[in-house]
Amino acid sequence: METFDLIVVGAGIVGLSTAWRARKAGARVLVLDKGATAYEASSRATGLLSLCGASPLEAPLAQEAEKLWDRLDEDLGYPTEWSQKGRLWVAITPAELDELKVTFQTFQRTYDDFELVDAQTCRSIVPPLTPDTLGGLYTRRSGNANPQRTSQAFAWAFQDLGGEIREHTPVLEILAEGGKVKGVRTPQGEVHAASVVVCAGAHAAPLLAPLGLEFPVAPVRFDAFVTTPLPPLFEAALVVHGLAVRQTLRGNIHLNGGPHEWVEAGVANDMPKPVTPLVRNIAKRLIEVFPSLRSAQMLRSWSGILDVTPDQATVVHPFDTPSGLIACSSAGHGFGMAPSLSVALSDLALHGKTDMPVAALTLDRFGKLPKDWRRAWNWQAGNYNT
Repeated sequence: METFDLIVVGAGIVGLSTAWRARKAGARVLVLDKGATAYEASSRATGLLSLCGASPLEAPLAQEAEKLWDRLDEDLGYPTEWSQKGRLWVAITPAELDELKVTFQTFQRTYDDFELVDAQTCRSIVPPLTPDTLGGLYTRRSGNANPQRTSQAFAWAFQDLGGEIREHTPVLEILAEGGKVKGVRTPQGEVHAASVVVCAGAHAAPLLAPLGLEFPVAPVRFDAFVTTPLPPLFEAALVVHGLAVRQTLRGNIHLNGGPHEWVEAGVANDMPKPVTPLVRNIAKRLIEVFPSLRSAQMLRSWSGILDVTPDQATVVHPFDTPSGLIACSSAGHGFGMAPSLSVALSDLALHGKTDMPVAALTLDRFGKLPKDWRRAWNWQAGNYNT
């Protein structure tokens, strides 16, 4: 019977970074994934670090992530293309401007580094913005990186240390005995470990349910695409008109955005991939934001599956029973938060405690959540969040 110190379920960026941290600490670590490495949300993210000013629960963890991003290339030994060139939220309709003003008030509870800026300032930061721009919210902090390169960097750095990733090896069951986690069952048999960290995104809920553990997440598909390379247009990451946008080092415009479609997740099933009407909707809004990109060519499109929590904030929960079991949902913020989440999760798995600010991110905050919360909020398969 194979035995490890830690089994990480899910080879997305949070799982890979956690495995890398734990392996650096000397643990024998195995990563299991139902598909290919970073095949779902991680390599399909836009690559932004959100400072999470809208969520005071997450903000301290985001601040820690920001510090770690600045030295991550050196730590990993591979490039992530991290660039800290600021972030701009833009309003092009009166309703969006009103919403930004509310967002600004919310952010001020957490950070002093945000400012409301006028349309002229927005267009000085991102020159190709539409003349319909009304104003924005700006921070010189935050940053973005290449999701594919970053996921690859964590995987390679982990393997360089002797860590093992098994692709196309779904976890069918989490094993527990005597109130403690024992390991997992895969199609190839059982693998044992004293600690199991579940970073399986939307698949976490059906994995935990047989243990009598409710993990409130709603799977949502989001679509993205990149254009062919263009001349340098802007450096700041951008959130505008329901889109998250950045320009890559090669010049591609890389973006994703709603409308999202709520889907269903099983233990090991593959979920739906791109839908033409959704991609067309994203392209339409991109042109509304950047009229000069009307003739830009799409290079490729793809989809990812996010695990969205009821309050759309991260969950880090070490279970009392079975002990040694830890589950994480990054609620769509996993790419940016991975450096600090990895410290928290590896600490909890190896030492049972962490200095990272995750005490407020447990499932305990959902104590009064109704059982039918997804139905009540219409977060159900086939329904669009527009």
